[in-house]
Amino acid sequence: MLSNLESRVLKIIRDSKEISRLEISKSLGLSKPVVSQTVSQLIKKGLVQQMGISKSKFGRPRIKLQFIPDRWYCVGVELEENYLEAIVTDLTGKVMLSFREKTPLIRKPLEIATWCCEKIQDLIAKSSVPRQKILGVGVGISGMVDPSTDLVRAAPAFEMKNFDLKTTLEKDLNIPVCVANRVKLAALAEHTVGAAKGFTDILFIFIDSGLGSALIIDDQPFQGHFGKAGEFGWNVTDVDLTKDDLSEEPQFGHLARKLSGHALSKYLKTSDVGVFNEILRSLHEEKPRSTKIKRALLHLSAAMSNAILMFDPQMVIIKGRIGQRCFKELSHFILPELQRMLPAEFYENLQLRNGTIEEFDVALGGVFLVQKRIMNI
Repeated sequence: MLSNLESRVLKIIRDSKEISRLEISKSLGLSKPVVSQTVSQLIKKGLVQQMGISKSKFGRPRIKLQFIPDRWYCVGVELEENYLEAIVTDLTGKVMLSFREKTPLIRKPLEIATWCCEKIQDLIAKSSVPRQKILGVGVGISGMVDPSTDLVRAAPAFEMKNFDLKTTLEKDLNIPVCVANRVKLAALAEHTVGAAKGFTDILFIFIDSGLGSALIIDDQPFQGHFGKAGEFGWNVTDVDLTKDDLSEEPQFGHLARKLSGHALSKYLKTSDVGVFNEILRSLHEEKPRSTKIKRALLHLSAAMSNAILMFDPQMVIIKGRIGQRCFKELSHFILPELQRMLPAEFYENLQLRNGTIEEFDVALGGVFLVQKRIMNI
């Protein structure tokens, strides 16, 4: 839809409240005629508008340019084991309408896809946005997705194995669809408009029903050669693979069986995050549950230390339902352990932060994935 130069210019205009052609040319190191021609194309495409003249003490007055966020709209979706969450946004990620519903008990891939499609159709209809103005639909799913084909390689919660969710949804929606791992989409959202905005190298740790991670390297999501990077829950932190496990399910990774929402709910016999938070606050007490959780946190700290040594990130962001709500208590335990495990050179500049997007992070990531894939911004 956009040339490489058009996408570069549009990104600068989008990220600025208002900016002139001269400022863009200086920022990109391009001649003003080249920038002016590119801006003209963006104006023709309805993505940029002129917003009057700004006076200057030196030289000629400059015409201000502004991004048009409602030229297109996007749909973002999170398909998780327990719920489906969907939003309609403009191109800045401003949420126009949202929807959340418990995922049905059906677990056949085609039936789940049909149900998901119906919910997306309903949301678009209720939003009153013309279908021809929907740029695309971005879906985040709890599973492994091939980034080159969007094929769902494995999503155990929905019994999906090498399932073409993208094509299945596109057939009924008649709208471009992008599919990705939900953790990577949440990281993309934080990198675009959240806690990691403006940073180039970030490690994201997601403690939710499962345990995952994502990487941003050189300002780009890192997928790995086969698209499998980020399977943090499969980290091996002890040669005795089952040591300190809180749950026994083999479909969960070695580390996820030690610390994840699923493992904690099995061990604590409740999915209430507040119970886990109370245990975190009383880790100093010598109680059996506290001792077991403390061991699990040591495994998590060891895996984080290994990732930090491997990738040398600017910061580590902890996200996910549990990571978000228990950040203060988790960081109180993890930070001293990272300091103990890591060489000083790696620890001295390290930042540990909580995510700042409290709702719709995966769905927002789906919105920005659509823009990245289709508009290259």
